[in-house]
Amino acid sequence: MWYTLDMHPVVPPKPFKLFQALAITVWAVAGMVVCSADVAARENLLELSTRSQVTAEGKVTLFLTLTNHSREPLFHLHPMFHFHHTRSPMPMIPRLGPGESLTLENKKHPPVRRVGSYPVVAMVQYRESEKAAPARTSLHTDSFYFEQPRVSKIEGKIGAEVEEGASRVKILLKNPSPSFKNVRMTLLLPPGLVADRFQGMKGFTLLGGEEKYFEVPVHQVGGRKGGVYPIHLLVEYGEMLNHYSGEITGEINFGPVFGQGAFWPQMLVFLFLAVTLFLALQKRFAPLKFR
Repeated sequence: MWYTLDMHPVVPPKPFKLFQALAITVWAVAGMVVCSADVAARENLLELSTRSQVTAEGKVTLFLTLTNHSREPLFHLHPMFHFHHTRSPMPMIPRLGPGESLTLENKKHPPVRRVGSYPVVAMVQYRESEKAAPARTSLHTDSFYFEQPRVSKIEGKIGAEVEEGASRVKILLKNPSPSFKNVRMTLLLPPGLVADRFQGMKGFTLLGGEEKYFEVPVHQVGGRKGGVYPIHLLVEYGEMLNHYSGEITGEINFGPVFGQGAFWPQMLVFLFLAVTLFLALQKRFAPLKFR
């Protein structure tokens, strides 16, 4: 029991009311974090999926399905397939409503002759507003096979260093098999990031058991929000009458989802707001009562 200077007892704060204040503080801070993380959620507005049909003669038909997962319509959608050295654009879609799906057909892939697997890349540029809004890009990788799948035996890792004006993608490849491989590679970077020295398809020979490490300088061509974004390296090679395909993935981190820049200053702001709110609620729900 507490006493004032004139020896009147003071009723201490009730634990339950303190718990109420703490609970409200936690929910409020969580709400601020969720609102800030909305930037990351908006990156997944458009879902892409593909399927393929391959005839016994090697003729390929690709199907691309676009699904709008947002609550608003998407505009000016420009779908495109990438295979080998070519790009195959498809008709522009003026509008895709909330929850709508649309499937497109593409028969422009060159006929395949070798037994095995082949990579497929689908890319769609779109806008969230019918007027002048920044274009977004969705990317999807997949593969199909002719007669039987043939998976690449090339192993590897991808890392990245993001620095102002001097970003690098680090790639390590290893050929664990005893035979050499004439490897062809395609590097797929997140939208807004460009590798001037690695555009299109690159190739070199990996001897049996050999490892190769190289770095690819990259730079940004536009503003990029924070978050972790995927990097894809498609690997292909041929042996005799077979064609092998594989994919090596990595990530590039542009900072927290709250936006680019240091993470701790933002967390200190949240901590300050949380303490201030807790003290205010504590005073509101658990005032000192005198008898």
